[in-house]
Amino acid sequence: MQHRMEAIGNIIAQKNPDLVALQEMTAEHWKECLKSEAIRRYFWSPQAPQRYFTMLGSRLPAKMEPVRYPFKASKMQRDLLVMTVEPTGLPPLAFATSHLESLDEHKARRAQIDESLSILADHADAVFCGDTNINEAVDGHVKLPRDWEDAWLALKPDDPGYTFDVERNGMMAAVDGWARANKARLRFDRFWMKAANYAATEIELIDEPIKDGLWPSDHFGLLLTLQEWRQNRGDQRKDCSTT
Repeated sequence: MQHRMEAIGNIIAQKNPDLVALQEMTAEHWKECLKSEAIRRYFWSPQAPQRYFTMLGSRLPAKMEPVRYPFKASKMQRDLLVMTVEPTGLPPLAFATSHLESLDEHKARRAQIDESLSILADHADAVFCGDTNINEAVDGHVKLPRDWEDAWLALKPDDPGYTFDVERNGMMAAVDGWARANKARLRFDRFWMKAANYAATEIELIDEPIKDGLWPSDHFGLLLTLQEWRQNRGDQRKDCSTT
């Protein structure tokens, strides 16, 4: 665990994102993460009382403090965590993460998606990211509201973007019997966004192992780059916000 948390800190130091979302953190994990100087440079949402929880980190000025919204339909104490940031000279951005209900609980997942996007609906610019646990074989095609788009599908429509991949993540394959039995290659982790003032310009899968047989997580990470653009002038600025 120590090596994996150290690797997360190293990734954050290397990629230097403005915003960070973490899922399935525990108090023990977080204690190890805080040994990283790169992680300590961020403002972080408080830990939750659950055994495992989500966290948000920001290097940008906060417009509103992080807020947790417990889901109405959750047997697993899942929630939506939202932070609103205001980059200098740029429009506010709501940044949210969640770890949606797991495995066969597709009805709860659908309710949690609807609840999450409803909470974010009043924001002109919002990004939802996290472990959605969506498995098309169980959930079917997940249709988003009209104003929302899936950043991976928009930017890399011909790439499956598997973030939970038993063929490529040897650590997960060694310990996860469900993944082995189901030959799991799934795009569990997603970025959804609605934007009046920003556009997604790049998205990247973070999938490098620490060493043979060891990865930072059983899920691969995602890195999304946003660029602000001025609708009223039709131009683009070079200021980038990376999450």
